[in-house]
Order: sequence, then structure tokens, then C-alpha cells
Amino acid sequence: MIKILFIWILQDLLQTLTMGLCIIPDFFLMSIIYLALTSNSNKERQITLIWIAFIGGLFWDLRWTNLPGLTAAINGGMVALSCFLWEKTPAQGRSVGMFVFLLVCTQVFSRLINLIFWTIPSQVAFRQLIVQLLLSVPIIVILSFFYWKAYDRRV
Repeated sequence: MIKILFIWILQDLLQTLTMGLCIIPDFFLMSIIYLALTSNSNKERQITLIWIAFIGGLFWDLRWTNLPGLTAAINGGMVALSCFLWEKTPAQGRSVGMFVFLLVCTQVFSRLINLIFWTIPSQVAFRQLIVQLLLSVPIIVILSFFYWKAYDRRV
């Protein structure tokens, strides 16, 4: 859990450094989804990670946003939805492609929910959304590589 705390602090530091330029991708959420969907994850660990995502989102809300609980609900919901869809997928379908699909969907949906609640002009918010999603691509590629290495060992 120290790694997750380090990732949250890193995300907070990067957001502080890029304030006014862009909104950074949600490393924290993507990392928790990665941990929840790896092969050694069980139901108890997934439930723990859902709560960690919720608490991390709550701290993020208290630190950065004016609507406490929104990011917490989004993070917890996205991790729970990813775990649910992962468990409903047959073992043959739990591939790197499915992992990438879930990461991309969680990023797009969580950012769209934030876009709805932002109080800034829509063109500015939409531009921030596009930049944030484009900045998510390298993180998705890195986590997909890690998942591929873990998946390759199982097969």
C-alpha cells in the first residue's frame, strides 16, 4: 500500500507543478485498476482496493476540488465496475486488449463525469479533457506492458 500512497503523492506533486498548464492523468486510478485486475488479486483484495480508491479520491477532492466526494465516488465506482466486468469476462478474454479497453474506458468515463460538473466554459473544459486523455496514453501503454509481462508468465 506504500506504492499506492507514493503514486497518489506523485500525482499530487505533478498536478501542483503543472497547475495552469493542464490537468494530469489519473495515475492513482489507473494503478489501482492494474492492481485489482492482476492475476494474484482476489475478492477481498479487490474490495480493499475499491475502498482505497474511494479514500484516495476523497483526499483528492479535499485537496483540489470544490465538490467533496465526486472523485471519491468516481474512483470507487470505476474500480468496482472494472472488477465486475473483469470477473464476468471469460478467462480466455482476459487479455491485454481487454485490460487496455478497461483502462481507456475508465479514463474517458471518469473525465466525462468531471466535465459535466466543472464550472468553467465548455471549450476550455473540453480542451483540458482532450489534453488529459492524450497524456493518459503513455501511462496506459506502460501499465499494459506490465500486465502483458504478468499475463505472459501465466500462459
